[in-house]
Amino acid sequence: MKFAYSFILILSSIALIGSPKLNSVELKQSIPELGQYISIKDHPKAKGVNMKLKVPIGWHLSEGDRPNVVKKFVKDGNTFMILVKDNITFFSRKEVRDLLKDDKFLKEFVGEFSSALKSPQLIEHSVVTIDNYPALTFKVKGKVERSGIVFPVIMKCWVFLYEDKIVALQSAGFGNSNFKNLEITYSSITNSVIFPEQYN
Repeated sequence: MKFAYSFILILSSIALIGSPKLNSVELKQSIPELGQYISIKDHPKAKGVNMKLKVPIGWHLSEGDRPNVVKKFVKDGNTFMILVKDNITFFSRKEVRDLLKDDKFLKEFVGEFSSALKSPQLIEHSVVTIDNYPALTFKVKGKVERSGIVFPVIMKCWVFLYEDKIVALQSAGFGNSNFKNLEITYSSITNSVIFPEQYN
């Protein structure tokens, strides 16, 4: 199954958060503090998707400046984006779970998301559940050319086939070591996601 998706890379320098080996005090300090929930409900680019999530304290919340980018969180040039795209049809959560068991589909889906990269390599992927919705998470690395300059990039995405929409939470950074320093922040944002309509 093909999904035409505009994959937008936000490339940034990554600030250090902590060492890979942490004692309990360092671990507590490394976990990012999340602020208040923000909602994308009624945002024109959200296309009817009702979702809310928390912004890390100290990060700036701004509007997406490209089609399908609803919001972005920015700090020191680092960016985490919320994207919403129309899907080809409606999918129930059961249908999505079944679809995500198909290795051929997963390979094709990740390939389309990674198509903006030169020589993309899939590092890892898995099917996870976020607020009762199945999602595909994957990490890829490759190279990007901008104005004749080529540099390495690593990206992690969480993608929901949410009813008749594709919702993607996207993060990116330079190189493996730099990216790891902010990965806990990106995961914390994603883990805060709530789809309120299911609780009505």
